[in-house]
Amino acid sequence: MKAIFNEVRHALRALAKVPTYSLTCILVLAVGIGANTAIFSIVTSVILKALPYPEPSRLVFVRERFPTASDPLFAHMRAARANYLEWKRANTVFESMAAFQQQSLNETVNGEVRSTAVGFGAADLFPMLGVRARLGRLFEPGEERAGGLVAVLSDEYFERRFNRASAALGASLRLGDSIYTVVGVLPPRFHLPSTDGGDDQLKPEVWVPLPRLFKTVGDDNQRQLLVAARLKPGVTLAQARAEMAAIAARLATANPQLDEGWSAAISTFEAEDTSPKLHRALLVLLAAVGFLLLIACANLANLMLVRALSRSREMAIRLALGAGRVRIVAHLLTESLLISGAGAALGLAFAWAALKLMLALKPPDIQRPELITIDGTVLAFTAAAAFITAVLCGLAPAIGASRSDVQGALRAGGGWGATAGHKRPTRVLIAVEVALALVLVTGASLMIRSFRNLVATGIGFQTAHLEVADVELPEKSYPDEASRSRFFRTLLEAVSNLPGVTGAALTDNLPLHRVSAGNFYVAGRPEPPLNALPIADFANASPNYLTLLGLPVVAGRPLSDADREATERALASPKGGEGFCVVNRAFARRFFGGVNAVGQRLLSADKNHGCQIVGVVADYRPLGAENGARPQIFWPNLASRSASLIVRTTAAPEAAASTIRRTVFGLDRGLTLETVRPLEYWVDQWQSQRKFNTLLLSVFAGLALLLAIAGIYSVLANVVASRVREIGIRVAMGARPKQIGGLVLRQSLAPVAAGLGIGLGASVLLGRFLESLLFQVSARDPMTLALAALVILVVSPVAAFMPLRRALAVDCSVMLRAE
Repeated sequence: MKAIFNEVRHALRALAKVPTYSLTCILVLAVGIGANTAIFSIVTSVILKALPYPEPSRLVFVRERFPTASDPLFAHMRAARANYLEWKRANTVFESMAAFQQQSLNETVNGEVRSTAVGFGAADLFPMLGVRARLGRLFEPGEERAGGLVAVLSDEYFERRFNRASAALGASLRLGDSIYTVVGVLPPRFHLPSTDGGDDQLKPEVWVPLPRLFKTVGDDNQRQLLVAARLKPGVTLAQARAEMAAIAARLATANPQLDEGWSAAISTFEAEDTSPKLHRALLVLLAAVGFLLLIACANLANLMLVRALSRSREMAIRLALGAGRVRIVAHLLTESLLISGAGAALGLAFAWAALKLMLALKPPDIQRPELITIDGTVLAFTAAAAFITAVLCGLAPAIGASRSDVQGALRAGGGWGATAGHKRPTRVLIAVEVALALVLVTGASLMIRSFRNLVATGIGFQTAHLEVADVELPEKSYPDEASRSRFFRTLLEAVSNLPGVTGAALTDNLPLHRVSAGNFYVAGRPEPPLNALPIADFANASPNYLTLLGLPVVAGRPLSDADREATERALASPKGGEGFCVVNRAFARRFFGGVNAVGQRLLSADKNHGCQIVGVVADYRPLGAENGARPQIFWPNLASRSASLIVRTTAAPEAAASTIRRTVFGLDRGLTLETVRPLEYWVDQWQSQRKFNTLLLSVFAGLALLLAIAGIYSVLANVVASRVREIGIRVAMGARPKQIGGLVLRQSLAPVAAGLGIGLGASVLLGRFLESLLFQVSARDPMTLALAALVILVVSPVAAFMPLRRALAVDCSVMLRAE
């Protein structure tokens, strides 16, 4: 132990004599290890850790699906309550089954009205997920059956609303038209699982019993419930799917109006919570920081090689005085371990700050971001990275130094010149650094071009200056179509007259926010089988909705108020009827081909209502640019129970939101109004994951480029310093500055050129891993590859400039006199 302590003390003393070298090595390692630690902590939490529920492999979601529908919206639909209750009663494969849903309700606090996210959950839900109350209790089965007026709070709501005071138990909450009594508080960090491939996660602030969601008889047939279940021990997914398919077939026979053509689908929590695209993006980022660490290691190895060469006389003296070669290796490895340890410690601080910064960007596809932390697994990874780096970077120089030619080194008097064998490793490492930097610069360039293409393509219309407010009309106050239409017309008129407002419209199907689809028939055509019905997006909207978005009519005419009145009458009539509608170009192209769509008639799935197509409008992309245009039908109808109010305004977003909110509540204080947001909010949500990936990869590419430049500079500077005598002799023999400069440039750019060749080949080979993350650009795009190589070629001479200038400034007379 004493020998180890002495070795560490001597190594610290040696490093203290070269503070610039020591600090440079530590900073280089801190960047590499810190970036790896930050990304690895995210990868560990998102990909490697199991879901935070007991035996998560037995947890599944049970969905409804339309088996033959190609539209992804029909692949995994939510369940109707009528079907959920029958599933729960008839199945023999599940240990428990529980449904839940989230809605926004108005909460009145001290006379102020705010929108609160309310979860409606079955009593079995929390026990199934292994959740116990932090305070009080959870729902009881009797309260679920009776629809009791009790509430359970989330921990975040408990802190914000009651400042974590235990007096919250027994307190009253007014949510919508009802008053609930608080009976419990959920534990901190409890989260529901994500669904739809990690794209959606409900985060209720308050929970109430599930029956409170259903207010009318028709609500039982609305497909709106997420249904979670736990498999019985020993039951496989295949067995569960077979039984649920049989139950769905019985339901289709018993209730064809609701269930004919529908089946059941089962997916695991892990599959629902997993986003393949997010995992691919995180693995690409992990590979990027891995390359960054390799560049840092190459830099460190270069610096250690150069330092070992400069210490050849010192090592020779140690050997001459009797020091063993093992002792020399141990001493140099100790220095390397100390540098790696300090770099790892500083890297952890860097990782902590970087993690806070990355999570502050709130990438939406990363679920449970508050659970991402630097834990024991991450610390072990950091320690392993530091140790491996120390060994990889320090072992070769240490062994090389221990094999020094004692007599040759002592005769040389210390350090003039470096042999070709000594130069070769540094050149190889420079080539490696350049190749790795080129791969990262290429990847960042591809992501930047992809993001630019995505933004340029957009969703098909200008989203700036559009404010959106979701308005829901309570059944009690607005029981029929006429009352709902009347309110929405009044709301449109009131909002249109606000200062700064240049237009207002309503729709229940807003791009990037609310997208719904349904089946229909084309009148006059042979009736297709139920499993082959055509599908399109449906939107009930005010007649001016498409005009507000700036979508031009490409055939026929736009919708009018007269069309709205006729359509609302037809939809409200129990005998059915026909109104008017507009379709988009994608609809006309898919379902009518070369035939003019204007004048054609469509029938709803129940064949009780229909519309005549009066116009065709340009396309927009409701699910984002990547998913393209979808067939759409626009009905001029304001009788929906809920709709999105879209307002084009010149006012600032905060002022516009406040004015819109006052206007809505001025018409009816009992309405549910979610937060008023700009449409750009959902555009940012759609773009944010790509923006996050692009930003991080660009940062890592920039760091890699800086490290490569620093590596080229440091090595060339030391090479020039070691060859000062040779340069002085060349000058004395008549070499001109141009020749000296050419010599240094050739020696510096040769490994750069080799690295470019290797890097271009690696970029082409590795490009396929980026394909799924790119938009309208090939991973092997020649222009991007050429641009990345050009960046390296431009910055490399910059790194060589200072060493070149020093070489040209050598005074041969001074050098020869020094000899």
